[in-house]
Amino acid sequence: MIAGQPVLRAQPDWEAAAQHLIDGCAALGDPDQRVRFLDRVCLALGDRLYPAFLKLLCLVNDQGDLDARRTVARTLVHALSTGRMPSGRLHAWGGHAGEGRTRSLGPIEYLCAWHVQQSGESLLPAATFDRVATSVLALVACDDEARALYCAKLREDIDDPLGGSLTRSTRAGLSALVAAWDAGASPADTVQQLMTALHGAPWGSLGDARGPWSGLV
Repeated sequence: MIAGQPVLRAQPDWEAAAQHLIDGCAALGDPDQRVRFLDRVCLALGDRLYPAFLKLLCLVNDQGDLDARRTVARTLVHALSTGRMPSGRLHAWGGHAGEGRTRSLGPIEYLCAWHVQQSGESLLPAATFDRVATSVLALVACDDEARALYCAKLREDIDDPLGGSLTRSTRAGLSALVAAWDAGASPADTVQQLMTALHGAPWGSLGDARGPWSGLV
């Protein structure tokens, strides 16, 4: 523990943790129980380690079979439909790490805000954002209902500035993402549309100049 905050082991067993996430969702037949299980996973990590939860979602998508991916995606869609999507907190844009004002965001909008907005933390590098966001989108998109509901949720966030949680630039990027995703674009093409809206083309020159993803990739 550091200053009361949880910390990752020096060499976390990511694959075992991802399998535990899959097994937990699969073993629980009731959707509400699955959502509570996800809540416990996120609470155990804490806000500071929410990126670790995102990494687990990426591993489920990248290494899980179709049944595993759909099981986790359908758990996420039930969480979304009941207003209990596992979320992480970032400092309000323009704020600093020591300030108390924070915002709670779901996986996709969390990644976008982390990449774009100055919130007192190191910005998420462009190449890392591209890789992680594409994987998370692919996981959600393996279930059509999950994709449709997440698009609707993002539209609400875009229309409502969330009390200053998302900047105009972030909302513009999310608008491009929703338009592409809702029109049936692949996860990779969808993220490309968002990146072009944020940075213009070509965006790839941004690379990883802004540092590593908190050691989680």
